[in-house]
Amino acid sequence: MDIRSRTAKTHTGPRTPEPVLNWSTLSRTDEVEIHRHGRVITSGRIDMLAMDGSVLWLQQDEGQGRALFLHSDGLRVYRRWENQS
Repeated sequence: MDIRSRTAKTHTGPRTPEPVLNWSTLSRTDEVEIHRHGRVITSGRIDMLAMDGSVLWLQQDEGQGRALFLHSDGLRVYRRWENQS
């Protein structure tokens, strides 16, 4: 067996946004993108989150203010990694 086949590949570049199906797994301060019908409608940092993941408040990027999003509206949330260590 070749040594290369036994070693894990290390990711060195920026990671692409990761879809989050269960919003209750998100955390305050997570950087996310909100998608509707396959398009990004906003992005920012989670400010508040219901424990059951049904609702989140987002402090939107670029000074767009705070906005409320409901899981039941069929939105998709993608966690962004570029600002996380």
